[in-house]
Amino acid sequence: MVAIAIIAWILMFMILVILHELWHFTAARKSGVKVLEFWVWISPKVCKLWTDKKGTEYTANAIPLWWFCSLKWEDPNNPDDFNAPDSFMSAKFWKKIIILLWWVTANFLVAWVLFTVIFTAWTQPISILPENSIKSESTSLLMPTYSFLEREWLLSWEVWSTPLIVSSTISGYLVEELWIQEWDTILSVNQKPVNARNIWTTLKKSIWQEIQIQYQRDWQDYIWTAICPSDSCILWITYSSAANLELKEIKYPFHKAMWMWLKEIWAQRKLTFSSLWGILKKAFSFEKEQMQDSLNSLAGPVGVIVVLKELMYSGDWTVYLAFAGMISLALAIFNILPIPALDGGRAVSVIIQQVFWLKKEKYFNIEWYVNTVFFLILMWLWILIIYNDFKVRVGIDLLYPIKRLIQRIAGIF
Repeated sequence: MVAIAIIAWILMFMILVILHELWHFTAARKSGVKVLEFWVWISPKVCKLWTDKKGTEYTANAIPLWWFCSLKWEDPNNPDDFNAPDSFMSAKFWKKIIILLWWVTANFLVAWVLFTVIFTAWTQPISILPENSIKSESTSLLMPTYSFLEREWLLSWEVWSTPLIVSSTISGYLVEELWIQEWDTILSVNQKPVNARNIWTTLKKSIWQEIQIQYQRDWQDYIWTAICPSDSCILWITYSSAANLELKEIKYPFHKAMWMWLKEIWAQRKLTFSSLWGILKKAFSFEKEQMQDSLNSLAGPVGVIVVLKELMYSGDWTVYLAFAGMISLALAIFNILPIPALDGGRAVSVIIQQVFWLKKEKYFNIEWYVNTVFFLILMWLWILIIYNDFKVRVGIDLLYPIKRLIQRIAGIF
């Protein structure tokens, strides 16, 4: 199942990224801007595949992470390319914005098609959010809160009777102290019966206090105690609520399903920004536990594979398509943020240069350095997330061999 999840993630990610870069490619070509190179994966370069009639080189690189579309303008120190009639800098202002942001349309089109298909066929929530885990009720059909499901009459029995079965554990203080394992059934917290709906609020009341957890494993009850940290009380477990509930199918006529995607996108936008705000608050608190918590909240490739593995146990192809649509929306929202090195940040730079009539050679020379710095920061964050993914979600410390080598060298001296 893990191998299938890895293959499914690679296919999903590669298709979404190809669509992203092809949209840049098409927008540039239609705007009269020359595409110098279309990279398959990222450097170091392995070989050149071919050159088309318009002079675009298609090259294969070594590291299978991304695709890139290189336009004629990237080097402000090369005046011949920078000021050429077919360069990005010579294009009209509105064409520059289209080239940079037109791919958002591709992401929304992908989401629209996928959501229309699954809402027409039928689907079920990917995850049900605990009450009070976000500031307001989630109206997403794919990631709803229990109150929304009840209000929409999508639950066929009372959620209060739903057992809370652990589907996976994440490395963390409480889950290790309490010895909770996969397939354990959480029965009570501080002698109060809990379920998939009220466990979040019950734990939230126990911050900086001793908690007593009762759970069942192999028909035998266990009771363990631990002290919640001062900032949060999180068990670091995941549980599949949908598997334990009788959910009514989410299905609409085709004409209505074509419009339901707008509602879903709006709901996903609220969830994404709410999550980002929570992660940033913890990251910039400069407290070790809070910063580690924010890092654990970010899922990289390994985290996504873990989620896909859980989803594939259901055997529903619609759930996979729904997850692909959510990833497409997440890529769109992330890339449109006004951060240097991202498309949103580059679009902001184009607007600033246009509004203030700045000399493009000097301005974009500075911008190149700013983008490079932020690109390196994003790559460092990406590597950190992948390292944390392996350590927290798989239990593998990728730096362990290096640490052991340093310890042995230190022992010699």
